[in-house]
Amino acid sequence: MNISGNSLRLVKRRFFFYPLILAALFIGSLVILAWRRDASVVEAKNYNSQPSRSSSVTLSIAGGSSQSGDCQAIQEMIDSLPDTGGEVFIPAGVYTCTKPIVIDRDNVRLYGQGPDTVLRLADGANAPMLVLGQTEPAPTVTRRDIRVSDLVIDGNRANQPDECWGGDCANNPIRNNGITLRRVSDALIARVTVFRARSGGLVSECGCQRLIIRDFTSSDNQFDGLAGYETENSSFSGLRLHDNQAAGLSFDIRFNNNFFSDVIITGSMKVGIFMRDSRDNTFHDLQIRNSKEHGIFLAQVDEDTTTPAAGNTFIRGVISDSRQAGLRVNNESCVNNLVVAFQFSRNGEGCISGAITGLVKAWDIDCPMTSKQEY
Repeated sequence: MNISGNSLRLVKRRFFFYPLILAALFIGSLVILAWRRDASVVEAKNYNSQPSRSSSVTLSIAGGSSQSGDCQAIQEMIDSLPDTGGEVFIPAGVYTCTKPIVIDRDNVRLYGQGPDTVLRLADGANAPMLVLGQTEPAPTVTRRDIRVSDLVIDGNRANQPDECWGGDCANNPIRNNGITLRRVSDALIARVTVFRARSGGLVSECGCQRLIIRDFTSSDNQFDGLAGYETENSSFSGLRLHDNQAAGLSFDIRFNNNFFSDVIITGSMKVGIFMRDSRDNTFHDLQIRNSKEHGIFLAQVDEDTTTPAAGNTFIRGVISDSRQAGLRVNNESCVNNLVVAFQFSRNGEGCISGAITGLVKAWDIDCPMTSKQEY
């Protein structure tokens, strides 16, 4: 084969440029990756950092004086925000509330100084502490982008006579919870503690979507630490729920497609987790200890076989020292629930118990065969 001088030079030039082209592509990809990394860091910092005071509407009540008008001032600050929303900062102190704080608008952030900011329900207030969304019996508008963080709520339940706002649950279905979310989407509750609420610690209801509840502690509430109804596609993480008078977690009425991780439930006076009419929820890294009844209780609503707790997944956890079963599946309609990599110990009525056998698919289960159990 005969190659001319010009052809040879052309081949050499092509081979000379190939490494340069490859090097340029490699350097370009590094630049793009670095830009994406920096952008994601900035986005995370913007989402989690405290807002600058220059861009905030700042509430300042001297020392948190525990006067009955404290929370009215907070409400007035929220109501005075511009139509585009804004932020209300609550300095350290104890703020006594005779009425609930209501955030019935979009794009609002309410935040305090962590454990040093305490909202306390006044004796005899007979009301919820914080409501996100409309207060009508059936909300008609979805509220969006509400954030509450870095504060403590004391429901003062010993001095509240009734479970519902104003007393009569037939006239006002809103319970006297620490936090109530009603038809709210894309909301965040972070680094909040609720205790001693007359009803539940935190309750989502009436069609909530894409909530993020993280680093949330709830204890000594009259009913559940956290309850969810008509809530979907939401994320719950870093939950610490202890010594609640009913369940640590309670779900009912189309509570579907939600995700939980890093959850510790201890000392529930009834069950650790109660579920009905709840489908396709996933729980990772779950600890349930010292429940007075079952660790987890799955059921249908009364005799309605179309409302089971079905298709839920529990991955990696411990259930111990329940007085009854570690996990109880109470109805034959509660099918396709999956339990993987769980340790059961010292549960009074065994590890997994069902209305019939075969309701739970279980893999990698540590279950001492010392008492009755069928799954």
